[in-house]
Amino acid sequence: MKSRGFTLMEMAIVLAIISTLAAILTPVVLNYVDQARMVRATADVKTIADAIRLYQRDTARFPIYSNSTQATTDTAAANELVGPGTAPTASGNWVGMTNTDLVLSLNQNLLGLSTSAQAGKVGYRGPYIGLLDSDSWGNKYVVTATNLKVSGTYWAFAISAGPNGVLDTNPNQANTSPFVVGSDDLVAIIK
Repeated sequence: MKSRGFTLMEMAIVLAIISTLAAILTPVVLNYVDQARMVRATADVKTIADAIRLYQRDTARFPIYSNSTQATTDTAAANELVGPGTAPTASGNWVGMTNTDLVLSLNQNLLGLSTSAQAGKVGYRGPYIGLLDSDSWGNKYVVTATNLKVSGTYWAFAISAGPNGVLDTNPNQANTSPFVVGSDDLVAIIK
């Protein structure tokens, strides 16, 4: 009685087909992964920008002041607000990252405003943002906090350093000229 099994030639053909499919599909799948990372980071910076604008709409101030006295004198508590993760590499005009937590700044009533929900009245109606992870490449999201000051003359924005992990966008761009995004950074303009 003859046993039924695969011959060496059949096995070689099946392995060749599998290898060919893997060689064709691997770049396609990796491209989808890269696109998904970009889409997630883009959505996150837009969410951060929206949360900051919502905070400002409700409180008449941006979340850059640690108390009402600072808000009155337009003295920002930080240069940047940052999310969790590894600090991205700063290039050009970026100074060292501060440790002012973006999520806490948005979710705490640091100005001591009323929390009652009265339409048309200034008040704190937070929290304004939920859990925030690092960007798709493990780096912190950054918001140019000093550019959010009332007296600010530069574009204020939320940024992800992108795949290269370097903040290539100039943080000191006058808001009287078009905004320029550097390299592979992902940016959402706040004001």
